[in-house]
Amino acid sequence: MSSSIAIVGINYFPEPTGISVYTTGMAEYLVRKGFDVTVYTGFPYYPGWTKHEEDKGRLFKKELINNVKIRRSYLYVPCAVNTLKRIVHELSFVLSSAANYLMGPRADLTIVVSPPLFLGLSVRLPARFKGSKVLFHVQDLQPDAAIELGMLKKGLLARILYKIEKSVYDRADRVSTICPGMLERIITKGVAAERIFLLENWANNEVIFPRDKNTEYRSSGSLKRKYVALYAGNFGVKQGLDTVAEAAEKLRDRPGIQFLLVGNGALKARLAEHVTLKRLSNITLLPPQSFERLNDLLATANVSIVPQRKEAGNIVFPSKLLNIMASGRPVIATAEPESELGRIIDSAKCGLLVEPENADELANAILYLKDHPKKAAAFGTNGRDYMVEHFTKKQILEGFVQKIDELMG
Repeated sequence: MSSSIAIVGINYFPEPTGISVYTTGMAEYLVRKGFDVTVYTGFPYYPGWTKHEEDKGRLFKKELINNVKIRRSYLYVPCAVNTLKRIVHELSFVLSSAANYLMGPRADLTIVVSPPLFLGLSVRLPARFKGSKVLFHVQDLQPDAAIELGMLKKGLLARILYKIEKSVYDRADRVSTICPGMLERIITKGVAAERIFLLENWANNEVIFPRDKNTEYRSSGSLKRKYVALYAGNFGVKQGLDTVAEAAEKLRDRPGIQFLLVGNGALKARLAEHVTLKRLSNITLLPPQSFERLNDLLATANVSIVPQRKEAGNIVFPSKLLNIMASGRPVIATAEPESELGRIIDSAKCGLLVEPENADELANAILYLKDHPKKAAAFGTNGRDYMVEHFTKKQILEGFVQKIDELMG
């Protein structure tokens, strides 16, 4: 009889970006390895922050996708995202998923994907009641990010969040996270080194590979024959996209350079307003693209930008870097050398690091790569080679299955 695994996480297929991609990949890989997998998740809403019309008002739904049993539960999805509404959004899923999990089949192992942090509390008691071991997987150090990025002030609420975080770590059988910098920070919070391990995100190298830059995206007038600097991802606080807009403003008199910004998020409306106000014709804004078009999108770029605010440091890791490396394109990252993002770019020799929130340095880095195409091509090749050596989906998930075997005895 196969071992059973429950995965509890707010994002899952068909959401095309973010944590959904990794939770989905994990679940489907475990099924292929012979595990009986049930996923407890919400109704799809990300990155557009809107539910499908047929899902509005529904409380629960069961599906079977690629032999993974899916049990969806209600979550509140605000039209306009702010801190308060995001808290309500996450809490709605925390409560509904706990009820859904309690009604679901017993599992030998329960994997809780955070954020939301509070899933670690709501699922813990039902899991213990059902005799399930718990692995708490940290994709984002949520309290650290909220405080260090200025979304939450230090004080009583912050101290409460840190106590909850510590409680979640202490009561999980194991803790995992996505990069060495985050692992080290979790250890400083009191988690014993033998109780935590790396479960890194991977490049989607099965569908993303180097190809010619003359894609369908370049058939439009704004990109044709242009040097394209691409950002694709969330338009949120952590990304520091204001710096990208300022760099575009500094390069507005360089008609051969076009910025392509693709995605959605809380700050997109503000960015679009800035583009209109400043008449930045060298910025093209597009909505989120389907996963099936990601390889074409990344191939369109001459260079991809990974912006990150200085405060992000080792509290988040933008996994979009791995897909950029898979595409064979050079990278410009606004990150400190000692950050996890900076460390990988330095190790892989796949691009340039510039000071976070420094638009002059970002603009100069774009000009440098444009003027040094051989150097840019070498960065792209190096990144692809490093990704193949360290971040393929198969090697990361094979290592994860070994950890599961150890945990389940």
